[in-house]
Amino acid sequence: MIRSETFATLKARWLTILVFVLLGVLLASLYVMFAPREYSASTRLLVSASTGTNGSDLAQGGTFSQQQARNYSNIATSEIVLQPVIDALDLQLTVTALGRKVSSTIPLNTSVIQIEVTDSSPVRAAAIANSVTTSLVNTVGSLVPTDADGRSLVGVDIVQRATVPSRPSSPNALIALFAGAVGGLVAGVAYVIIARRISSRVRTAAEARRLTNAPVLGTIRFESDVRERAAMADISSRSVRAEEYRQVRTNVGFLQMGNAHKAFAITSSVPGEGKSTTSANLAASLASIGRSVCLIEADLRKPSLGGYLDLESSIGLTTVLSGDADLDDALQTWGYSGLQVLLAGEVPPNPSELLSSPAAADLIATLRARFEIIIVDTPPILPVTDGAIIGNLLGGVILVIGLGKVRERELAGTIEALTVSHTPVLGTVLNMAASEHTRAYEYGYGSTASHEAREGAEAPRVTAES
Repeated sequence: MIRSETFATLKARWLTILVFVLLGVLLASLYVMFAPREYSASTRLLVSASTGTNGSDLAQGGTFSQQQARNYSNIATSEIVLQPVIDALDLQLTVTALGRKVSSTIPLNTSVIQIEVTDSSPVRAAAIANSVTTSLVNTVGSLVPTDADGRSLVGVDIVQRATVPSRPSSPNALIALFAGAVGGLVAGVAYVIIARRISSRVRTAAEARRLTNAPVLGTIRFESDVRERAAMADISSRSVRAEEYRQVRTNVGFLQMGNAHKAFAITSSVPGEGKSTTSANLAASLASIGRSVCLIEADLRKPSLGGYLDLESSIGLTTVLSGDADLDDALQTWGYSGLQVLLAGEVPPNPSELLSSPAAADLIATLRARFEIIIVDTPPILPVTDGAIIGNLLGGVILVIGLGKVRERELAGTIEALTVSHTPVLGTVLNMAASEHTRAYEYGYGSTASHEAREGAEAPRVTAES
């Protein structure tokens, strides 16, 4: 799954990757254009040993020659060889600096020494290579022992002298451009993957299921004019949006099976995902089929349900917990279905302490016993801990996920926070979905005149949070 999603991401962002590749090629081109030119000249020497004529002597001589070639190759960049070169060519270089220009190698299973010199001047590169070769031959001649007749046991002969190179060895345009393209490709792929992990937003049900490992209870479409054209929550509404909430209501009915009195905490990861309007619409939809429902606003930091439902917000949960009002006085009826609403009340200075107090637990237990279903609107999980406190008290949360709003890392952080507090996610509601994700609900709900007339006659409506 992760591999396929990564491949899909790379495929979707191919243009970004192509830009990185072109940028890598451009940088490589600039390097080729402005990098200083280096020229390489090389010579070859053959190391041979004086041996007998039979096969055994020849084999031993060949092995001895290869061993001596390795020894001589090592001293080719030493002071005893390079200082005479500096003196002969009058180079303004130290032995160390000249040693960085000279390299000595031996092809595999041979007794050939290859000396290569790299310099910014092609003429000087060839001159240094030939001079180093001559100096090495002279040095070897002074170091190699001789036999009784005064003949050297090892011979070093120059088999190839250096010529002035006609083209630079560095920078190599083809290698540079290829390296730039590969580097740009790697950088582009890494950028796309890292950017997706850091800032990518949850946009599909598959992504939501992968990150939460929880069932999707329903999908609510995004409508740009929803604030002006309120969303129907009444069961008799023929709008697509009302049908989407009915789908959520049906699936919520399968949660907490066996409990005569159910309680659900509704939360989200970050503000603006639509948790409050989801709570209100779900509560209204449940009440419209004859269930006794209480909607509780436990978002004591930024309460908003009073404005959505056009109810008095000065009295509510906080005033009941502080003893300034009775529960029956704080409960308000909304709509024609008898939905009971307990708003937040006055904003307290210590919301977390208030919600985690024994008085809050007792009040929720009282409401849970009094109503068939209570819906508790809680704050987002990431900014504060209030949602996790209530969710743990009720045995789990319903998580509203704003598609295109919440980032993957934010949703993952929410799941981690709920896991740490031992609060399970009972299910998710995908809010703000693109219309193509909810087309299935349009079956049988065309925009006929009778439907429009029926929708115009509906009563209670809840505005939706964008």
